[in-house]
Amino acid sequence: MKQIKDFRINLDSDSLKNVEKIKNYIENFVSHEDLKDLSSNIGNLLDVPTEIINKKIKQIVYDNFDYYDKYPKFKINFSFLSLAKYFFLFTALVLFKKKAKTNSFKKNKIDIILDNVEKNYVLEKFSKTLSYFNSSLILYNNSLSKKNNLKKRTIFLNIHSSFFSNSILEGKTIKFLKFIFKLSFLSKKKGLDLLKIYFTVFYSSLKYYRIFSCYKSKLLIHDRIYHSCPIRNYIFKKMGGIKILCLQSHLAEGTISVFNDIDTLVTFGRENDTIKKLELLGGRINNGINCGSIRMEHALNNMQKIDEISQIDILLIGINLANWIGTSETILKIYYTHLEWIANISRKYPKLKITIKHHPNYRGDDKEREIIKKTNIKTVINPSSNLNSYHYLLKSNLIFSFGSTMILEGSSLKKNCFFLDPEGKNTTFFRHLDYLNEIRITKFEHFEKLVQKYLINNETILNIGNDEICLTHKNASKDLYSHLSKIN
Repeated sequence: MKQIKDFRINLDSDSLKNVEKIKNYIENFVSHEDLKDLSSNIGNLLDVPTEIINKKIKQIVYDNFDYYDKYPKFKINFSFLSLAKYFFLFTALVLFKKKAKTNSFKKNKIDIILDNVEKNYVLEKFSKTLSYFNSSLILYNNSLSKKNNLKKRTIFLNIHSSFFSNSILEGKTIKFLKFIFKLSFLSKKKGLDLLKIYFTVFYSSLKYYRIFSCYKSKLLIHDRIYHSCPIRNYIFKKMGGIKILCLQSHLAEGTISVFNDIDTLVTFGRENDTIKKLELLGGRINNGINCGSIRMEHALNNMQKIDEISQIDILLIGINLANWIGTSETILKIYYTHLEWIANISRKYPKLKITIKHHPNYRGDDKEREIIKKTNIKTVINPSSNLNSYHYLLKSNLIFSFGSTMILEGSSLKKNCFFLDPEGKNTTFFRHLDYLNEIRITKFEHFEKLVQKYLINNETILNIGNDEICLTHKNASKDLYSHLSKIN
């Protein structure tokens, strides 16, 4: 078990193979007898099957792999500070619990629950779907500045509230304390932060037991694959829930697609490659449906200021430098190569209007600035009010990206959208997603040929947008509701 502290990936290897290597190592780690015993113990105390506990443990351990380290590794080493912190939190929730009262929260029947609302834009993109229901519960974990855009009965609940009253703890104080001491001893003995890992399991269980005992619903939805939670899914159905839907909001990039637990995955288009890739990376998906992009439907709802954007010849849609940059040396190299391709086109064809549109949370990149200096490339981060990336997409003739899902969404608008994948080595994003092969450009010569044909010679590019890549955004929310309304 201690060997996990020495685990490393080979940064000279293929990026997705390194992700798979991490996944395989975690599976072996969780199968260790000590961990199997601990998972069985806490599973019995929480009335959650060991299999579900183990799935959550895999997610937690994976989340503690630091891709940003110079030599990427697991950050789960034992420390007395962490031991003291989680020992206090664990025992506080066990010792200072209050007896759950039936009137502490009014038991509400809710038509649908929206989970993991981190920011306002999540609520905004789901707002139209939620408007078809008579009542909804919004579970948020950060303060929301806008709560009044839903006209029907809506309850907002901070997901981290009211845990000192939970019926699952009743009559188990001594057993829980014994488990905490056992866990603390093993943490010190093995030199691993096991107390923190199992506290996360404990906290997740208390959180969802509390919520689903107070609010009853048949339906739960959330976005982002990496927000799946086996404990939430199990407790929701145990307490009477029927179906949990996860909406695709990103490509199945390797680092955010490991050990997902999904009831129904809602993809942009009619394809099965995403589900197959998630399963190869240790995930469980019961079934899939598709409905297009509700995010684009919401974003294009307001077109009043789109004419403020001048026509763009080439739009490059930026992506955030996230965990994937630590999967190999090659992937970071080809990321900057795709920027060099754009810069070379700008220098060779200086009359072309080229724009890089970054996310609003983009923090800047000195290397990117160096690559595009002395070009006519314009960079946009935060456009004026009521304008967003989708408006820029509509005003562009050729659209490219290293890995943004807007390429999929733009294809449904019959726009000329392509991924730039130098040498075809962006494996953590694209391997196993064969339905995207037709829109991946792996050679600069192919890239320049597209530019010459479409922008210089003004020829027509064969329209390759299809329902496999992404369904139309029109009525996407209504289509999603149609799927949900059929669930009994």
